[in-house]
Amino acid sequence: MSNNRDLLPRESLLWIFAAQFVALLPQLAQLPLWIAFAWAFAVYWRLEVFRGRRDLPGRPLKFLVILLTVAGLALSYQRWFALEPMVALLALSFTLKNLELVSRRDAFVSLLLAYFVAATLFVREQSIPYALYGLISVLVITAALAAQLGSFSARPRRALGLSVRLLAQATPLMLLLFVVMPRLGPLWNVPQDTSAGRTGVSDSMAPGDFTRLSKSAEPALRIAFDGPIPPPEQRYWRGLVYSEFDGRTWRQGFGVDPRNGGQVYWKSGERPLPQVGPRYRYRVIQEASRSPWLFALARPASDSAGVGETLDDRLVKRTPLYSRFAYDVRSWPRDPQAVPIPLSSAERRRNLQLPADGNERTRAWVERLRRKGLGAEAISSQLLARYHREFTYTLSPPALGRDSVDAFLFDSQKGFCEHFAGSYVFTMRAAGVPARVVAGYQGGEWVSGEKYLLVREYDAHAWAEIWLDGRGWQRVDPTAAVSPERVRNGLESAAGEEFMRDSLLPVHRIDALVKLRLQWDMINYRWYQTVVSFDSEKQRDTLQRLLGDISPLRMALFFAAPVAVVLLAMLLWTRLGSRGRRRPAVERLYGVFCRRMARAGIARRAGEAPRDYAERISAAKPHLAEFAERVTQTFERAAYGGEASALKELRYLLRWRLLLLPRVPINKNKLAGQ
Repeated sequence: MSNNRDLLPRESLLWIFAAQFVALLPQLAQLPLWIAFAWAFAVYWRLEVFRGRRDLPGRPLKFLVILLTVAGLALSYQRWFALEPMVALLALSFTLKNLELVSRRDAFVSLLLAYFVAATLFVREQSIPYALYGLISVLVITAALAAQLGSFSARPRRALGLSVRLLAQATPLMLLLFVVMPRLGPLWNVPQDTSAGRTGVSDSMAPGDFTRLSKSAEPALRIAFDGPIPPPEQRYWRGLVYSEFDGRTWRQGFGVDPRNGGQVYWKSGERPLPQVGPRYRYRVIQEASRSPWLFALARPASDSAGVGETLDDRLVKRTPLYSRFAYDVRSWPRDPQAVPIPLSSAERRRNLQLPADGNERTRAWVERLRRKGLGAEAISSQLLARYHREFTYTLSPPALGRDSVDAFLFDSQKGFCEHFAGSYVFTMRAAGVPARVVAGYQGGEWVSGEKYLLVREYDAHAWAEIWLDGRGWQRVDPTAAVSPERVRNGLESAAGEEFMRDSLLPVHRIDALVKLRLQWDMINYRWYQTVVSFDSEKQRDTLQRLLGDISPLRMALFFAAPVAVVLLAMLLWTRLGSRGRRRPAVERLYGVFCRRMARAGIARRAGEAPRDYAERISAAKPHLAEFAERVTQTFERAAYGGEASALKELRYLLRWRLLLLPRVPINKNKLAGQ
């Protein structure tokens, strides 16, 4: 049973609820809606308990709430051992804590949980806005902790001021630990819910998929080169290969997707590389996509941890990208090998696969060309020439029927990149030529301020590859036949008025906003390079620049010297500040009272509020109760109310003879005459 003096006052409760709200707010977009209602209801119930209108729930009600919570989590999430249900469970734990929030100990437990909930914000995103919001969350939660010291500390200005001072004092140590502490990997790995919404190129392609991506200007890749930069027409960032077609949708298929039998080389050197050095070296920073596909130029190789190479010239990651990821790549877009490795019979069958029926007009058109004796390259040239003469590149293609290839080639003749790539590969397969669809990004915007290539979601693209005996896989971009400016100058140049037509704010048409957007992206790029990607390798390089040879003694001195300087500076600041500042008269008089009570055997505790101190004096020394109550009331009137008469009364009360005779009535006339 808690002592009444330990029960939480109204100000403490409000601070706790404010800290919980700030910690939960960014999570509400990811958590089920019922969790937000559960938190609001728990806060309402606790406030009703404070007003005396309800009682705290008993064990049967608590048990029922726990059962409902478990049932809600089971219905909301398909699997339990994942990030989202773990965060939801953590949020619910301090939501339910409100139903038994009674003492200061309960308040401290709730606020410590709030720190953990606020920290989960950075599991998904480490951008600058999230970092600033995380700082605000820590500031509010720390202020809520400071507010638990007493009613005087719960005043917003004082609580926030104390929080700012504490965080400012901790900043030097935080920066030191950021540089010095070893970069360890996670002790465990909690997977995220892959059923949640994804961004970027998907593992399948149907008419309209890339049209949807063309409406997003979100960054997808940032690529910094160590050496030459490929020209715009060579910037094909391949990520997926579609080999299976069901008549409408292209998929990776068995033996291509690493999750379904596709072979991946995870160790450097497992896959033979050309003897001649790579043509391009670069570092890719890829945004979170919730998929394992990485993007690179053709013929890539990477020594980055957790990155593997596939047989069809792609890079994949062992685990899906739930956060921004950086990896180094070497590429040989023009393989100097004179004779490619022959196509196996299984690969040939896979890349000739077509449905048994459907799209009969396309099949018949190809058959007529074959009867004329045209080979693979001639049929390809015929189709590309037809694209150039008769077709229109558009971001608003009409809907296609069941036989989507026939409808596109002979009826609508209007489409986006997936229409051209899909119909081209179908036609070449019908002609007996192994072909496949490749998906990724094409192009990119050069950011001269930081020297990197910015690839956005609207740069998503699909093209084709055909197998030519003696030459291997050759890239063919059917979109370039109908709209060569798409490859040379990007989507905005090719789409014209259709580009980002549905956006609320036409940022791409206002030069000032375009420059501002690029400046913001450069700031984000520098933030990631400096802070987020500060791994063990960068830490070692930084320490070597600062210390030269790294040794335990130098590390100890490097760690201890700044700590000693900061502590000495704080000590000097405290001493000099206390000498230079004279406390207000009301505080000095109250200090006299505290010292006299200490001599009487009741010392004031650190951070103890005047009202709490007076109650403790009354309980320990009943004969001093009236005197302590008078002094406390007068002090509060003088300190918080600003009453000049209260200051005079306090000075009169603290005369030594009144301490000996605390029950002597005060002579108001004498007081007024002083």
